[in-house]
Amino acid sequence: MKPLRKLAATALIAFASFNTFAQTKCNVELGHGLIITDDVIRIVDRGQTRVQINNDQQLFIKGRWIELDVDEQVVLRRYSQGLRDTVPELVELATDGVNLGLSAIEQVVSGFAEKEPEVLKDQLKYVERALKDRFKKGDDFFYIAPQSLSKMSEFFEKEISEKIHSAVHGSLGAILVALGDAFESDEGNIEERITDMSERMDIISAEIDKSLKKKAVKLEKKANEYCGCLRTLEQTEQELHNIVPQLADFDLVRVKD
Repeated sequence: MKPLRKLAATALIAFASFNTFAQTKCNVELGHGLIITDDVIRIVDRGQTRVQINNDQQLFIKGRWIELDVDEQVVLRRYSQGLRDTVPELVELATDGVNLGLSAIEQVVSGFAEKEPEVLKDQLKYVERALKDRFKKGDDFFYIAPQSLSKMSEFFEKEISEKIHSAVHGSLGAILVALGDAFESDEGNIEERITDMSERMDIISAEIDKSLKKKAVKLEKKANEYCGCLRTLEQTEQELHNIVPQLADFDLVRVKD
């Protein structure tokens, strides 16, 4: 049982670095979903685009073009650039951290059994789905759902962590069956297989620890920057609301003191 406990610990290390973000209390909420591509920013609600910004200079609300003068376009560009400077990196950090943990599980389990148990594949799909409901990254877009940025650690430590535990424990039976079959058919010594898995986990643990130390430093630095950036972004958003009052119906960045 010791190697399996170590497996769970190895995988969950990948999520511990998100505590750095939580330690800097940034009481900021995103009131709507946000999709960012190279040319377009969309504020979405229930799957529908409510606000769209094209090329950082054209504003549409519910599909209707809002004409802005030169000075007003400067404010829109500042707002658009503020979103681009903050959100994609946040999505990158979130998705990369989880993918690292999932990769660790798959690598270790595939070295433990002849093939990855179906139950593990199914459980990991739940983890990926929970992540994509909050954060999604493609080749040409970034998506973040409406949520409290001050409770990101709660999401990763509880919801994602619990799903990881389920994946590990759910695959336990299949792994032991695979080992038992190999032992009974003389395909391999069960003790050697367990020892081999333990060594594989040691190697993977060392690599994950190395990469997470670098990631933790980066996260700590970014965590201290996010609050200031988001507060500035909210102020710019308020300027834009003063220019275009109907935008207030789709308030995106909310800072609570």
